Amino acid sequence: MAPSHALRQAINGHIRERLAREGRLYGPVFQGERLVSRGYTNAEKALSGNYAAGDVVVFHRPYKRIGVEKGHERRVVGVDQGNREVLLGGGPDGTVRWKPGEIAGRRGGSEVYRVQGIDLRAGDRIRWTRNDKALGLVNSRTAEIVGVEDGKVSFRLEDGRTMELGEGDPQLRHLDHAWASTVHAFQGRTVDNVIAAMEATHPHLTTQKSFYVEISRARDRAELVTDDAKALKEQLEAVTGERIAALEAVEAGRAQDRQGTPDIGRDAHLADIAPIPPDLQQSREPRSESVRTPKGIDRDLGL
Repeated sequence: MAPSHALRQAINGHIRERLAREGRLYGPVFQGERLVSRGYTNAEKALSGNYAAGDVVVFHRPYKRIGVEKGHERRVVGVDQGNREVLLGGGPDGTVRWKPGEIAGRRGGSEVYRVQGIDLRAGDRIRWTRNDKALGLVNSRTAEIVGVEDGKVSFRLEDGRTMELGEGDPQLRHLDHAWASTVHAFQGRTVDNVIAAMEATHPHLTTQKSFYVEISRARDRAELVTDDAKALKEQLEAVTGERIAALEAVEAGRAQDRQGTPDIGRDAHLADIAPIPPDLQQSREPRSESVRTPKGIDRDLGL
């Protein structure tokens, strides 16, 4: 697990590179595009200045004024900020001028994505990033790629089913590598073993709250990878994460954060804390030491 998308992507890249060298990723490469949500609120979607050429807008409802139906995708080809309009291409009528502040943007009728390239090979693990009721796919569930051939990708799903998606299938744009996950995406799930990464002094992501979420996902063993054990202890003693959670709750329009601090419910033994590789994060020389973490929970951080 990683606290940020940037670190998660870097970890995914390193794992895939090693697996490919070992022959565990094999066969032809499917080179595709994936859509990554920009995470805008409805208020942000209404502002034309938040759009950029190359973005993809997916509409959740039909809007006759701009010629789209539910599920249609349109690519942003330009922005006219003077008129507060977004120029959409890809439709049968050519370029269409759209005012997101008047249509769809403020009412949750659309989602805005940036486009990112992705390579897929047999042996890869992926997770779906949106639901598809027709295919029986659930957001955040995982699958294994069992083959790539003639522009088609074959998957083995968690329930044992196999499925094939062709190059033009929109669901192929709503997946990601699943060798590493963000802490947020992993909440509510439990596995036997967890390897968690945490930057020692990140001002927003390194908190007691995120630390407890990371280690409490493991039934049997949790390993923590950090760049500086001493600095990490000091950061965790000082930063609870409650203020950040409250700000997130306000932004989302909630009165309070009802999730609270995850209940560990058992002793978590962190036997191995290793430095983050230099190309992921600037490393410092770790030291072996025993730590008493906040709220009196003892952790053996033997490096």
